[in-house]
Amino acid sequence: MADEMQPNPFRPSEPRSAAPTEGFGHSRRRLALEIGGAVVVLALLIWGAFALASWGAGLFARFVPASAEIALGENTWDRVAPPSAQCTDPAALAYVEQLAAPLLAQIDSPYDFQFRVVDDDSINAFALPGGFVTVHYGLLQAAESGEEVAAVLAHEMQHVLQRHGLKRILHQLGGWTLLGTVLGFADLSSLTGVAMSLVGHGYDRDQERESDALGRALLKRAHIDPRGMATFFDRMAEEDAGNGLPAILSTHPGSEERAAAARAEGPFVGEAITLPSPKGVKCK
Repeated sequence: MADEMQPNPFRPSEPRSAAPTEGFGHSRRRLALEIGGAVVVLALLIWGAFALASWGAGLFARFVPASAEIALGENTWDRVAPPSAQCTDPAALAYVEQLAAPLLAQIDSPYDFQFRVVDDDSINAFALPGGFVTVHYGLLQAAESGEEVAAVLAHEMQHVLQRHGLKRILHQLGGWTLLGTVLGFADLSSLTGVAMSLVGHGYDRDQERESDALGRALLKRAHIDPRGMATFFDRMAEEDAGNGLPAILSTHPGSEERAAAARAEGPFVGEAITLPSPKGVKCK
């Protein structure tokens, strides 16, 4: 047994295991896989962060100072409602400001609301972040009473007060805005291109419904009969059926739905103030 345990000098020795000849190649492939995996994970993390930032636009809007929002709206306003597009007759702007006065008396906000009336026959009005409201002369021509015009103004003012424009912008830009603002290389006042899209595409339907409801509440506080909102949308429903969708309703809930919601609140209780009619108001 002991002899069997001794190595046989005549038996050829077993070849030693050859050293790996591709060790460096294996390392390169492994390194490439690790780097690729890290890139994928990083990309997923960045995508998740940006998606979360977009989803949380409403929350992030709370941290944007009103001064930045005002600068954004002011820069955009000069593009979408320049002096060359505004009504030359000062009576049009004076009329809108007269109707807005009782509404403004009922709100407390950091925004100094300003109004412009542009020489455009489309039935439209829009509000930009920071309190800049534009009314198309076509809306004054289509309205039958001051209460209807005031209802539109109250609606647009609520878009500003609820910061709907800022939230829409932050939602569209998502994580880039969040990241840029945190790192200091994004200036909200320079994002006029995105803000201008609010004019063409408006707000989402939930924001429109919220502005309708809060607008009616504002009208009541100002002692303005909110039924003007219902009659205005009744007429717009007829316009929808006859001549296509007016610009003001292009991204809004249906006008019949909005009229029904306004009427469902019941009659106005109390003594309403009398507002002047838009009939006879000239643009130029």
